[in-house]
Formats: sequence, C-alpha cells, structure tokens
Amino acid sequence: MKSKTKSKGSNKHVTAIILLLTVVLMALIANYIVLPVYSISYFGSIICLIILSIPIGGVIWLYTKKGFLAAILPGILILLMVFNIIISTGIVSGGKKRAIIGEIKNKEFSTEISPIDLSQLPTIDQALAKNLGDKKLGEQVALGSQVTLGEFTQQNVNDKLYWVAPLLHSGFFKWNSNKEGTPGYIMISATNQMDVKLVQEVNGEKTKIKYQPNAYFGDDLARHIYSAGFKNIGRTDYSFELDDTGRPYWIVTKYENTIGFSGAKVTGVISVDAQTGEINDYNLDNIPSWVDRVIPVGFVMNQLDDWGRYIHGWWNPSDKDVVQTTKGYNIVYNDGECFYYTGMTSAGADESTIGFMLTNTRTKETTFYKVSGSHEYAAMESAEGQVQEKEYSATFPILINIDGQATYFMTLKDKKGLVKLYAMVNVRDYSVVGVGESLNKTKSNYIKKLKNRGDWQTLQNSSDEVTEIGTVHRIGTSVIEGTTYYYIVTVENGDKIFITSLNMSSELPLTREGDKITFTYYKNENSSIDLVNFDNLELSQIKSEDEQNIIDENDKLEEEKKN
Repeated sequence: MKSKTKSKGSNKHVTAIILLLTVVLMALIANYIVLPVYSISYFGSIICLIILSIPIGGVIWLYTKKGFLAAILPGILILLMVFNIIISTGIVSGGKKRAIIGEIKNKEFSTEISPIDLSQLPTIDQALAKNLGDKKLGEQVALGSQVTLGEFTQQNVNDKLYWVAPLLHSGFFKWNSNKEGTPGYIMISATNQMDVKLVQEVNGEKTKIKYQPNAYFGDDLARHIYSAGFKNIGRTDYSFELDDTGRPYWIVTKYENTIGFSGAKVTGVISVDAQTGEINDYNLDNIPSWVDRVIPVGFVMNQLDDWGRYIHGWWNPSDKDVVQTTKGYNIVYNDGECFYYTGMTSAGADESTIGFMLTNTRTKETTFYKVSGSHEYAAMESAEGQVQEKEYSATFPILINIDGQATYFMTLKDKKGLVKLYAMVNVRDYSVVGVGESLNKTKSNYIKKLKNRGDWQTLQNSSDEVTEIGTVHRIGTSVIEGTTYYYIVTVENGDKIFITSLNMSSELPLTREGDKITFTYYKNENSSIDLVNFDNLELSQIKSEDEQNIIDENDKLEEEKKN
C-alpha cells in the first residue's frame, strides 16, 4: 500500500512539474513570438494570461482536489477581461469615448487653410507610387529577385512631399544570405511621377536596412524593440521615415488604453535607426521635427466617429445631431505641417457633408471646418461623370483652397492605374467640375465654371481684395478650350504671374511690355494668381453712351449677386 501511495505521489509531482514547465515554455514562446504587452488593459495580453493560468490551475487541483481553488486565477482574469470589455463599450463610457479626441476647434476654411501652389500639389497617390516603385525595382535585374517593396508612406522631407518605401527581404533564405540588410529604399516625388529614385547611398555611405519587419530573430524590428525593454507599453504603426539628411528610421507609436481595452492615448514614439538598430525613446514634448507621423490614422478615425456618435450619450435612438466620418481620409500639408483630412456627414446622409476635420499628425490637434456641400465620394463620381466615356476612376480627393473656395482635387486614372487627367470639384456644388490634362489647365477650367455660375467673386473674402498699379514686364497668351488666357508679370511683382481671360477686357490684346496697368486680385501666397479686374491705363478710349449703359447694368447685376 505504501508503495502505491508513494507511486501516486510521485506521479502527482511529475504531472505538476510537467504542467509548470508547460507554463514556462508557453510563456517563453509567447514572449518571443507574440510579444505581449505586460498589462491587463490590452486584450491580447489578458488572453495570453488566461491561457497560461489554466496549467497553473491544474497544478492547484492536483494538490488540493478543489475545483474552485483551481479556477480562482483563470476566473479572476476572465472577470477582468469581461469588465474591460464592458468598460470599453459606449453604454458605460460614451462620454469618455467622445472626449478622447480632445478639444475640437471651429475655424473658417478660407482664412486658415493657405492656398496651395499648384507646383506643390501632390498628384501621386499610394497605388501609383507602388506601381512606379515596382517598375523601378524591376529595372534592377540582380536586385528585384532578392527584395520586395515595403509599404509606401507619404512624408515631408525638406519641405517637399515624397512617397518612401524600404526594400525588404523577400523571405527567410534571402534574409539568411544577406544579414547586413537590404540595400536602401525607393523615394518618389508626390508631385512628379518622373522623379523616382532608388537610394542606396546617403552622405557617401551605403544604406543597409538591417532592422525591418521582414527580418528574423534579433533583426526583426518588433522583436528588437521588445527586447530593448518596451514590454509594458502598447506599440503600433511601424512607419518608415527619413530624417532631413535622408537617413532611414522606423517610427513606432507608443500608446496606452485608457477606457478598458479602448481609448488609445498616444504617449510618444520610438525611433529605430534602420541600419544600426539604435533606439531612442521620445515623449510627446521632445519628438524630432522631421517625424511626421506620431498619431496613427486608425486612432484618429475611430475617435472622430466616437466624438460624433456619442454627442447625446449612448441612448440616442433617433440619431439626433449624430455625425460621422465619410470613411475615407487623405493627407494634407499646410504651412509645413501634416494633417489627416476626412469629411464629416450626418448619420444616414447620402451625398452631403457638413464640413471636414483636419487633425495634426504630430499633436492630434483637431479643427472642424464647417462647409456644407458634397462629400468626397459624390465629388469623385461627379469628376468621373465628366469623362464617363473614358471609364477613368477618380482617386480619393485632397482638400485644397482655390482662391478661397473649398475644393476637392483628385486625379483620374485609366484601368492600368496611370494618371490621365486632373479634376477639381467644388465642395459646395459638386456639379462645378474642372478637368484638364495639366494642373494649370484644370484650375483655369474650374475657375471658368465658377465664373459662369456667378459663384466665384461672391464667395471671396472682400477684405483680401488687393488693387495695384504696375508696369507690364512680360505678357503672353495661351488658348484653352477656345478661351484665350493672358499671363502677365509686372515689374513690381516679378515673382508672381497674374492670369486672366480675354472676356475680362478688350484691352488685353493691345497691352504691351512697359504699359501702366491697374489690376485687382484676391491676396494669397500662390505664384500664379487669377485677376478679378484689369485696366490698361495707356488706353483711354471714350465709351459711347450705350457702352457705358451696358457696363453700368453689368455692374449692377454683379452687385446684386454679391448681396
């Protein structure tokens, strides 16, 4: 009997040791592969703890034969998980979820958003950037079979917009044979599809992307960061960015959940030198100026939706005053800063927008611009309808300011993904569409449509109107769709080109270099500016009574439109 009892005891100890070793092994595997966050406010982490607690409960049951004791640890963890799930819902935390985005300011579009110079308007979207990048990579015969392109991210490098993607290992064996790293990255101008560069050297040194998502073991980017001590903080949005010298880094957002498993709050970023693996930990107040992407776009879109959804709390069956994002976004650059742009529409609205949000990608400072009109998808369909026989598809728009007008800008691409045309669509009235083969032609056609509808001048801010007297330095013409346009440079404003059409004044064809002129325009920072009035002071023909009556009548009609 003693022998049997001793045997049973030994078996119990062996089983307990096996269970505990299983826990240790599972913990080590989870730590190395899953990289869990050591915090119960992250769903994945608490699931790992529940799984690990089951063998521990088995050990307790072996020695006590009491099921309730064995279930205490997993039971507590399960209750914590359920509690966090409940806290995460809008039923309990609607007010907190609405407030997580922070204070939202209300401002005027035309006075806050600087007009964008057409030469700096991004015309390359992410899909086209990938096509151009793949083509560039394919030109490198020996390289194309060894690496693959990573995700393209748009960023501001020395005040110019680029799409940048790293070269990544195409598999385990490619990594194993080239552990020094992949040779560089591809850099594509966001404004010029001919500017595509394979960068393999920076400041005279070869560029090697050693630490990356497609590497293995210690070279794996996420594991490299985790092993450096970042185990108790959430990490997301691993984005590839360049500093102002072109040196490649990975920027990873740090965050913590503040409302159960939700309410993500960004606490800073981690930068990883893609070549050396050097890690720097930054709080929100000391992030380098070249870092564009601090706040992940997913956080912003979710928090804006919560802000609009819980305006009157969780219980709002009629959806009173509920607003939501238009489920699309783009990146807008204004005065050297980067913003996420998304439209806002009422719940259940079809094609209308009540305005749009701009959220700073570094600070999450958010501004709401109230502009009633069409949302992005309606504008895209309107642009496609202008050339429906060609079956072009529109890209998701970028919001720009054309002489004080909130305007959607987009490209129209063929089935192969190549840009064929550009389009500008008025936000307030999506039937006003300008399409052209160049940016200048598109803008001219767009303004022409606005003028034809009588909307252009009436929507301008009269306080920005400028009237000057100048001397013509150069004057030239072009004909666009049957309309003659004049391009004037004055001695006094040599850095600006003033544009107007023949319809504005019959004196334009007679104007020569050296003539004194008076002209009116709306103040902006563009290099090309449209005129709203023109007069050649060298030409003083006396008008007949009938001509003067016509002019007076037109002036009266214009005044009535403004009022």
